[in-house]
Parts: sequence; C-alpha cells; structure tokens
Amino acid sequence: MRRDTQVPNGRAMLGGLAHDAAAGANLALTMLPKAMAYAVVAGVPPVYGLYASCAAPALAIAFGSNRLLFTGPVGVMTLLVLGSLHHFAQAFSPGYIELAASLTLMVGVLTLLFAAGRLGFLVRAIPTPVTEGFIAAAALLIIGTQVGPALGAPPPSARSGIHLPAFLAEAAEAWSRRDVLVPGLFAACIIIALLARRLFPRIPDALVVVALAFATTFAWNLSDRGVEMVGALPTGLPPVSAPSLTPLLSGQLWASAAVLALVGMTETSSISRFVARRTGQRSDPGREALGQGLANVAVAFVGGYPVCGSLSGTSVNLAGGARGPRPIYFFTVLALLVVSFLGPLFAYLPRFALAAVVIMAVASLLDLRRLLGLCRADRLDALVVLTTFAMTLLVGPERGILAGVAAAWLCYLWRTRRARAGR
Repeated sequence: MRRDTQVPNGRAMLGGLAHDAAAGANLALTMLPKAMAYAVVAGVPPVYGLYASCAAPALAIAFGSNRLLFTGPVGVMTLLVLGSLHHFAQAFSPGYIELAASLTLMVGVLTLLFAAGRLGFLVRAIPTPVTEGFIAAAALLIIGTQVGPALGAPPPSARSGIHLPAFLAEAAEAWSRRDVLVPGLFAACIIIALLARRLFPRIPDALVVVALAFATTFAWNLSDRGVEMVGALPTGLPPVSAPSLTPLLSGQLWASAAVLALVGMTETSSISRFVARRTGQRSDPGREALGQGLANVAVAFVGGYPVCGSLSGTSVNLAGGARGPRPIYFFTVLALLVVSFLGPLFAYLPRFALAAVVIMAVASLLDLRRLLGLCRADRLDALVVLTTFAMTLLVGPERGILAGVAAAWLCYLWRTRRARAGR
C-alpha cells in the first residue's frame, strides 16, 4: 500500500519538475536574447545583459513577495541608464561600464532604503499619466538608438544627447553610411518574425530573429562580406568584483539613481499587483523593494546595469503555466550555462539581429489606444501625458519624467483649488 501511494506522488513530482524546466527554458529562449539586446541599448557589452540575467531573477523572487514576478533588464530602464551616463563617458568604454556598475549599486541601495523605511507610498509619486506618456516616448527613443545597426552603419563616436533631434541627426548620418545588404536582411528578419508570431504564437520572436540571423550568417558568409557581428563573448561564470565607489560622490548620479529607483519600483509594483489580481499571489511593496534592491546590488557586483520587474518576462512566465518560483530558478541555471559555454557562438550573430530584437520588443510599448483613452477620459490627464511625451522626446528621459511629474502636481493643485472654490 505504501509503495502504491508513493509511485503516483513521485510521478507527479517528476512531472511538475519537467513542466517547470520547460517553462524555464521558454523564459530563457525569450528573455536572454532581449537581455543582450537591451545591454547594447544601455551602452554596455551584450554579455552584461547575460550577467544581469544570471544574478537578478532568482534573488528578486527569493526575497520578494510575488512568486511569479520575473526581474531582469527592461527597455525603459536601459534608456534611463544611457541618458544618465552618456554625459560622463563614451558608451562601451571601460569608464562607462564602471559607471554603470556604480549606478546599479546606487539604485540597489536606494531601493533597499525604500524597503527599510517602508516608503512604498513613494511609488505613487509618479502618476499613471506620467508613466504612460514616458513609456510611449521612451519606446520611440529606444528605436532611435537602433537605426544605425539596422542600416549596417558603424555606431556614432559620441552622442550629443538622448532625444529626438540627436537621433534624427544620427539617422541621417547612418543613412549616408548604410550598408547595402544589412537593411534588407533586417527587414526580412522583422517580416518573418511577425509572420511567425501570427502562425506560431508560442515561438518567441527573439528566438526567430536570432535563429534566422545565425542561419543567414552561415549560408551567405556575412562576416566575410563586412557585416558587423556581435563578437565572441567571454566564457565562464560572471566575474565578481566590487564596483568603484568614486562615482558615489557625484550628486548628479545620485539624482539619476533616485529616478531609476522610482521608475523601477513603479513598474515592478504595477506588474506585481497585476499578477496578484490574476493569480492570487501576494503583492507587498515592501517585500518587492527588498527583492529588487538585493537584485540590483548583486548585479552591481557582476558589472551589470539596473534591473526591475519585467512585464514581458512575467507574461511569458504566466503563459508557460508557472505556479511557483521554480521556472525562474531553471532560467537562472540555463543563463549560467549560456554564459559559461556559448560565448564563442555569438561571433556569428550580426548586430542587426539584436537591433531587430529590441525594436520588436519595445514596439509593444507604443499602445496608442491606451494613450488616447487616457487623454479622452480627462483633459488634465491628457495635458500630463502630452507634456511627458513631448518633453521626453525633445529633451531627454530624465527631464521628461521630471516635467511630467511637475505637470501632474500643477494639475492636482488646479483640481484642488476648483474643488474648494465649488464648495
């Protein structure tokens, strides 16, 4: 009798492990190419996106409240990193990479202070109209960073700013220096991935793009034709080293870190609440701040860049049928395996493939229907949305957020004054 009751339990346990391993593999196929692509947007080598994926998701879920929340590199955060650091050093330079690690440590420390001081209410400091306007503008700016790789042009030697006028100038220069072959291959990858999304919705877009790019490289010898490749990545476990403490003396960097921490916690909390409503999971802002803070501190020690809760990663986790944290632990193991053994393979991955991954990932952030719905519902909210959107595009991400928050507070004061006058 005892043996009969144990066999089904053992089979159920093995079946559960196999299910979670498959869900973790699906996460890895979807999110690891995005992590590499987002690292390039942030201005650090692609391998640092993999390092962040090794460190952040497991720590965040182990110490956070929501057991299904995926944490990792996110498009909006990567743009803020680029906007914060391009004044200090050239992207991809050793000094820039060092600054990115220090900024990540600052974000982690501030987020832990949120948790220790029970300051979860600060998440509401960035109202919904501000976040919606900022996310839509940030998506356009992120796409602007990828015009050069999509055209096969070399990266700019330096950026004059992270805003639309600078990106239009870069696009004009990239068009004049474009490669003949790359734009066609880039467009083909996008079109085939969109067709695959409709015909085979369970296959990740990023996997389709990367597989096509690898196949094209081997079939047409793209590296011999002068198409720029990502390049072989270092192999082995992520190197652990303390980030430089010198940048911690910069008040400007602390201000940038505060904006990043607030945006990261706002996005994480909103995703956590969404998952809690859908699945019955807990959503405790204090616990989420603890998990996110520890995740960012850990990423700082492997040389990464700031991370937060990822809507796309969490959606993939839910779609894979996750019922607990094990798929994310399996994902972490797979990320470590990729970092340890598959680095040389990326010598055959064209740069335009990562550009295609980024553009397909952030295109979903341009939810015009949602923006129009917010604008139609309330005129003052429409003013806040349009102010944030326009300022982010024309001036830059950090100033765009600050302008949006200022507009939101002015609108709040106007509402309060009218309510008092109507009594």
